[in-house]
Amino acid sequence: MEDEEVLDKYGDVPLYFSHYYNFLFIFKSRILEEGEQIFLQLGGNMEKVSAMVVTADEPLTLNEDGEEEIAYIKDKDKKTVWKQEFLS
Repeated sequence: MEDEEVLDKYGDVPLYFSHYYNFLFIFKSRILEEGEQIFLQLGGNMEKVSAMVVTADEPLTLNEDGEEEIAYIKDKDKKTVWKQEFLS
């Protein structure tokens, strides 16, 4: 899938805080109609994480502007079908 296609189809799907691991805040969507799930990772190192404000009650979306994030979609078989990295 092309990035524009993904953002048109999945860009406004709510992503909820799932967990924190190794300087990454992990957000996930619910399982979608065709079994796919969207993942978003924010952070990456201590400096970035210490400057971030994360609210577990408010979902994020792929359409929100973000820095230092990795987003990907897995299909119902857990195979990554799309991935995008926004790293500086």
